[in-house]
Amino acid sequence: MFSSKSILSTVVLAASAFAAVVPSCSTAKALMKLPAGQTGLAAQTGAPSFALLGVGVQNYTCTDAGTYASAGAVAALFDISCLGGKPAFDTIQKTAYTIWKNIPDGPLSSRCQSGIATPLGVVASGAHFFTKTPAGTNAPVWDMRAIGPKNVKGKSGAYVVGAKVAGIPSPEGAKNVDFLQLKAVEGALATAIYRTDTQGGPAPASCTPGSAPISVKYTSKYFLYGSTVA
Repeated sequence: MFSSKSILSTVVLAASAFAAVVPSCSTAKALMKLPAGQTGLAAQTGAPSFALLGVGVQNYTCTDAGTYASAGAVAALFDISCLGGKPAFDTIQKTAYTIWKNIPDGPLSSRCQSGIATPLGVVASGAHFFTKTPAGTNAPVWDMRAIGPKNVKGKSGAYVVGAKVAGIPSPEGAKNVDFLQLKAVEGALATAIYRTDTQGGPAPASCTPGSAPISVKYTSKYFLYGSTVA
């Protein structure tokens, strides 16, 4: 059975292991690209406050009906602003996924420094996880209070709790989790959050009732807009 706390610890440690000595850059060229012709997600004008790569897992529990239900996600976040305008920016989620899916489960070792951080040229910038709301539902969080950029790290408002606004299927098909648009309901890290360019993450079509929860590896880009803490 997965533990949100243990998985979060793993990816936070992984973020530190992945971190390369790369300064945070302007996001002027680190722009979100939504699929051509789609109308489900609202387009944004201007540069995002943060352009991030998420590397982690989507969590699922098996229902009595024999199907998987989402139990949130946990991921390490990496600043990809310095790759804006370069070919690597468009494909970093694919490159990261190819590496990530071949790394054994469990705590990540220092081998990941040379295997992931150095070739990707990214720096650890936070964590993504889910938290319980007062109503008892799961809500996604993006948090830079502990390992965010130097102009954000340590600030009490350097996080955002999101609520889904809309979603569209990945243009590459059901092998990837949906693209999402979310709005902020708490925190000052963003007013709007987007999950795009997803790789992996969906659960199998069915399960045996009573079977253990599962975690499925995924990567994505996250674009955060409207921060008031940077």
